[in-house]
Amino acid sequence: MTLINFKYLTWRFSEMEKIEWDKVKTRLDALLVIDEYQTDPDKNWLRLIVKSEESYGIRYLIDNGSGDSLDVIFTDKMIFVKGFDHESNLSQFAADEWNQDVIDGFYKGLDEKYQNLYSEEQKDETTFFIWYDGQEHQNQDQDQNQDGGEWLLSYFFESFERFQEFVTDYYSITVDENLLRKLYNQGHLSGLELEQLISTS
Repeated sequence: MTLINFKYLTWRFSEMEKIEWDKVKTRLDALLVIDEYQTDPDKNWLRLIVKSEESYGIRYLIDNGSGDSLDVIFTDKMIFVKGFDHESNLSQFAADEWNQDVIDGFYKGLDEKYQNLYSEEQKDETTFFIWYDGQEHQNQDQDQNQDGGEWLLSYFFESFERFQEFVTDYYSITVDENLLRKLYNQGHLSGLELEQLISTS
């Protein structure tokens, strides 16, 4: 697979583009299907995205291997999105002096029981945090132009064209466009369809 980083793509998620919350899980599942199919099962450390079923719901973790991550949790009532851009000036690991108030500020207003879904170490790796309960919440007293959200949220692929561009470049594959569109819209394919999807590569 090709090492490609959303930071350096010509398109990014902009503040003018609203997150389509009802489609986020489907699009993460679509990426997961491709990633599982294209990654050697003996080399899980190369995985871009992993999915786990937890007692509280479903969790997706995207790790680009360069120190950046997107952690998305779906409970029965809430969606949580934690992003970490290691080059952001909001990363306390790059700060001259650790400022816990910056970390705490991301989670201000979130019920403690939900904050407890994250370990202290996981919270430390935060440069932006969003939660959705029918309304979108994000503490905006931080420098959002530098928080990494502009490119990390691009993993939600707000258009099919962006999904297609990413998977063909990142995995260096040629795909059946109709089947890829079906995967993008539904989040799954049959085993036969998956073989047909990438058979032209």
